Amino acid sequence: MKKRAKRFVAVMIATAGVLSTSSIAKAEDVTGGGASFPVSFLTPAIAEFNKTYGHNLTYTSTGSGTGKKNFKATTFKFAGTDSAVGSADLPTFGWNYVPYVAGAIAVGYRLDELKGVTLSLSPTSINGIFGGIISNWNDPSIARDLKLNPAWANSKKKSDVKGATALWENTSTTSAKITVSMLPATLKANKGKKIEWIDDTSKKVLKTLTVGTKAEVNMASPVNPKDTFSIKIDGKTIATYKQVSVTLPDKAIQVVYRADTSGTTNNFCQYMAGASNPDWKVNDAFQSCVPGGITAYGSRFVGQPQSNNQANYIASTNGAIGYGEVSYYTDPSRAALGVRAANILNAAGKFVAPTSAGYNSHLAGGTQDDKGLITFNWKQTANPTAYPLGAVTYGLCQTSSDAKNKVVSQFFQWVISDFGPKNAEALAYTPLLGSSSTNAMVLAKKCGAS
Repeated sequence: MKKRAKRFVAVMIATAGVLSTSSIAKAEDVTGGGASFPVSFLTPAIAEFNKTYGHNLTYTSTGSGTGKKNFKATTFKFAGTDSAVGSADLPTFGWNYVPYVAGAIAVGYRLDELKGVTLSLSPTSINGIFGGIISNWNDPSIARDLKLNPAWANSKKKSDVKGATALWENTSTTSAKITVSMLPATLKANKGKKIEWIDDTSKKVLKTLTVGTKAEVNMASPVNPKDTFSIKIDGKTIATYKQVSVTLPDKAIQVVYRADTSGTTNNFCQYMAGASNPDWKVNDAFQSCVPGGITAYGSRFVGQPQSNNQANYIASTNGAIGYGEVSYYTDPSRAALGVRAANILNAAGKFVAPTSAGYNSHLAGGTQDDKGLITFNWKQTANPTAYPLGAVTYGLCQTSSDAKNKVVSQFFQWVISDFGPKNAEALAYTPLLGSSSTNAMVLAKKCGAS
């Protein structure tokens, strides 16, 4: 690989491979931990890896900051992080990054007064909300965003197909795109069955797809803004949409941020600085990312440790808003409580939903260096399909040759070549594909190799 940044091309060509276990003679106990961003992906991946290869790999969700510190101290044999290792956390032993999966970061909220409406938010409004400038939901900036992008409400609080969700995205004033996502078990149970997009008003089926191997599928169609639409799998309704007129409530906004050091926070702050306001700082602590800090905002800002606790707080609090990997906000139990994920205005002037396809489109405009770190580009003015907010999550591994490090190498190679391409979209993540997968495999093979 040349010593210059290379174009990060998210080509939809999945690599697959069967990893040899001949170099690992016995079962190993391997302890890791760190970033909570990838936990919804790592939990089933580790369970399947241990079952397949007979090891006892474990991962504790501590947040990226603690993960990096524990990796340096060798408390963790491997670690997870969604942000670069800073000078204070640089290990004294040989190590490297392994990018292994990516994912959209959603701006998730609960606002019962909207009755299922998906908010559309511009970088200006997001900066105002999380920077403490916008304190009420009926702020003119949020109202302007909704005028730019007609609001559709999903009146179906609980999907009739467990593990299946849908996201609505306007492509014009009279056309839309629907993204249907299924968890792995849901995908398997419904293989060969029909996904239908139905105009309930005219009784017409607009689009039909058959459930195959892809857990995230997209359908686009012209729509009559006066009609009601249902999305069904095997005749069972997962969402019902209708365009509505929105009156934003005079209600205080409760900002819920990550209280622990977090790679998700780091990537959120990168987005804010790159897409909206250069006064944002970029580090793992939200409290010091915000221009001027958050002390002045008192109880309007509430911190919660790790992604799961943050999302649960939002789900239990009407008027709350936060940020996190999209699976935490499209989770069926939280959706049933009224949690929604906002569509975000990209640099091309389109409001885009936090889907795997949308974030994959954004990643294609980034660059990757020899170390494996990816630099994002938030100025993709000619890319209308890009969802601009997300993260690539990395493994940190030791390069010294011992049995446990070889298991770590085996795990990341298997995730990149096998588990990720097969399961990432079903778990609401974006797999590394094409050249990014090839580069990641080179890095994974360095673990335990020297």
